[in-house]
Amino acid sequence: MRAGSADLDPGLIGQRLTLRLHDPEGGYRDLVGVLESATTIRKRSGEIVVFDPQQIAIVHPIKEVHQRAGSGAPLSLRIAELEALSTLTWPPREIQEMGQWRLRISDGVTYRANSVFVAGPPPFGEAGVDIDEAIEQVEIIYSASNLPAVFHLITPTYQEFADYLIGKGWQQKVGAAFMVSDITEPMDIVDTLIEKNLTLLNEDSPTPEFLALHNDEILKTIMNSYPARYLSICSDGFTIATARMAISESWAIVTRLIVSESHRRQGLAELLMQACFGYSHAQGVKKMCLQVDRSNIGAQALYEKMGFRVHHTYSFIERENRAECAC
Repeated sequence: MRAGSADLDPGLIGQRLTLRLHDPEGGYRDLVGVLESATTIRKRSGEIVVFDPQQIAIVHPIKEVHQRAGSGAPLSLRIAELEALSTLTWPPREIQEMGQWRLRISDGVTYRANSVFVAGPPPFGEAGVDIDEAIEQVEIIYSASNLPAVFHLITPTYQEFADYLIGKGWQQKVGAAFMVSDITEPMDIVDTLIEKNLTLLNEDSPTPEFLALHNDEILKTIMNSYPARYLSICSDGFTIATARMAISESWAIVTRLIVSESHRRQGLAELLMQACFGYSHAQGVKKMCLQVDRSNIGAQALYEKMGFRVHHTYSFIERENRAECAC
């Protein structure tokens, strides 16, 4: 049906539209809302309005405006939204507030779930106390949980804070890029899987095989703390690549994209990402995000080839040395 016609196609039920009706007393009146049935429309207020289909002069479907991933609102608000979604879908055991800083505390396995997310006006955000006192309080709180103090700093917004900490002997442990992409019509990967004799699994919880690929057993509690899909590629019964994908609002958040060392450079990461695109698209999700270590040039290049772009960058700054852990 063409926009602006007088036909009320049953296929429009559930869509937002404008109805221009002939007024019995002369002239016209407009109704705007979601078409509930052939005779009712629901306005934004929730009110259901009954109309006479015989009075329809014009039916005009309203095309939903889709904001590109990482666009629309001011950058600071977009960063806050994306970082909040990442914390929501990779939740720490505990969050303490210090002014606008958020102290995330878990079991020490990943930086995101065990670090201070700094927010508020630059250069140091808003901790509610003097910066040196705030840093000291952070160290005391994390020490009480037998954890090193780690700051999660968006750059360049808090680059001065990062430099301040480094000047006091702290170390940058990870520099990461937060990348976003719009989800378009996915590529059909069935033929590729058959050609390569691979099996794709899509499950609602992490299997022992999924966790074992990268010794992620210790992450199981965090993973199960938010609903997600666990995609695996298997060859001859062995799991050789994995990805976790959580969905929140209009976003799909991909983490733990890992390919076994013996199967790298065979296109498996791209194949898994296409599977993530396909599942997200089927769920009506419009946007996808992920995070990648900036030192991993190959991975960032792959994501850029697939349509991802860097939305913002961040660093984890830590007081003590320890083994590398996930972003």
